[in-house]
Amino acid sequence: IAVEVGGVRQYVNFTARGLIGVRANDGEFLWQSSSSANGTANCSAPVFFDNHVFYGSGYNTGGTCLRLESNGNTTRAVEVYKTKDMKNHHGGMVIVDGFLYGCDEGILTCLDLLSGRVMWKERSPGKGSITFADGMLIVRNEQGPVTLLEANSQRYVEKGNFDQPSRTNRQSWAYPVVANGHLLLRDQGTLLCYDLR
Repeated sequence: IAVEVGGVRQYVNFTARGLIGVRANDGEFLWQSSSSANGTANCSAPVFFDNHVFYGSGYNTGGTCLRLESNGNTTRAVEVYKTKDMKNHHGGMVIVDGFLYGCDEGILTCLDLLSGRVMWKERSPGKGSITFADGMLIVRNEQGPVTLLEANSQRYVEKGNFDQPSRTNRQSWAYPVVANGHLLLRDQGTLLCYDLR
């Protein structure tokens, strides 16, 4: 992801060994963190809000929140907290109004990003990937079902769900995508398009 902190534009990437930041204008290495990296697979992209970056992984690892501080042309990363409440395997996370939403393995979880406090947890959507659009979260279970819910930090409010037709017997790891009022779901060789308007 591309972020800017104190006038320093940088690219933040979760590699096989940890999270790194490199300066955008010349590729200079700025900082790293490995506290939420695992030795198997670091799949989820980091997320950024208010000079904080959060990253997490599965395999019983969890997530870490870092505060980025720039001085001149350099940036340092300061660990704010580490949590076992966001073991995000592959489904990604989103931040809405300072709250982090993502699957902690098979449990959809909402955290207060800056403190790490768990706001709520819900098992019904299951393990999957997540996106945000127009005040709503869309969670796609890796077995296919899709759930629509409010981006509500105080409680879980489900608005609807459906089972995808023409499912393969393989896990659905592709993220749901919303573009121009349409929901796009990929399942192996099939692409489904739904009009959300």
